[in-house]
Amino acid sequence: MRTRQKITVAVAMALAFFSVTVPSASAGARAETITPYQYRAYHDVSGVRVWDRIPMKRSGLRPVVLSVGRQNEQERWAMFSDNRPGPDWQLIVRAKGDAVYQQEFDRFTAMGYQPTMVTATGSGSAATFAAIFQKKSGKFVARHGMRANELDTINFELRNNKGYMLSSLNVYGTPSDPRYAAVWVPNPSGISWNYNLSISASGYQSVFDNAVKAGYRPSVIGVGPDGKTYSVVWVKDGIRPWYAFHGMSAAQYQARFDEMTAKGLYPASIDMENGVYAAVFTAR
Repeated sequence: MRTRQKITVAVAMALAFFSVTVPSASAGARAETITPYQYRAYHDVSGVRVWDRIPMKRSGLRPVVLSVGRQNEQERWAMFSDNRPGPDWQLIVRAKGDAVYQQEFDRFTAMGYQPTMVTATGSGSAATFAAIFQKKSGKFVARHGMRANELDTINFELRNNKGYMLSSLNVYGTPSDPRYAAVWVPNPSGISWNYNLSISASGYQSVFDNAVKAGYRPSVIGVGPDGKTYSVVWVKDGIRPWYAFHGMSAAQYQARFDEMTAKGLYPASIDMENGVYAAVFTAR
């Protein structure tokens, strides 16, 4: 699915709440309680207001997607949470600079948590990091602050010699010095996958079309610091249906969100930089 045009519009914060109750039993059958599917979503929220949007654990909601980007030098946040079952979770929110993020990372991993999604924006000591952690066993590798050649070197070893695959990829830094944060996990099923870094906005549609024709879909789309490039993880995992959009304004993202959730599809990846959004939607 393609978004070819970029339209400049007034930006507005969006907040969604939805709950559906599934019928519990047919006539004559023993009634069972089925938890309704609930989700909350927002985007274009300031750094000051992001704290108010973090789900309380007692609500039963858990963060699935988290993104921080910048527009006009201001942090803008997006998050999608729902009540699907899963392990205990923790969030790192607004960790300033590599050193602070590393401290928080070390603290959570020492308690048995693993990062499932890492996002960042800005550069140097002014960079802001955020991440979703889940408490689970198993191997993983996480790195941040990488330049493209460093990511390629690490990925070659992990993919070809250890059987890992990229599960999270995000871009931050500056247009002239982009940095990457990534998480790799084991790939026991041997899913075919690859990635591209910093594809120009003008060339992305062609790369997208060729990848989809070859049977791949984007699992993660990271927008470059100036909003003019895309870094993508492509997987051939057979998931259907899925939709991916890029080059969106905040208002266009809201329209796509409304369209997709009406079809029973929800965000699996969201990213924004310089006011440009990209997202992937799949069934839960």
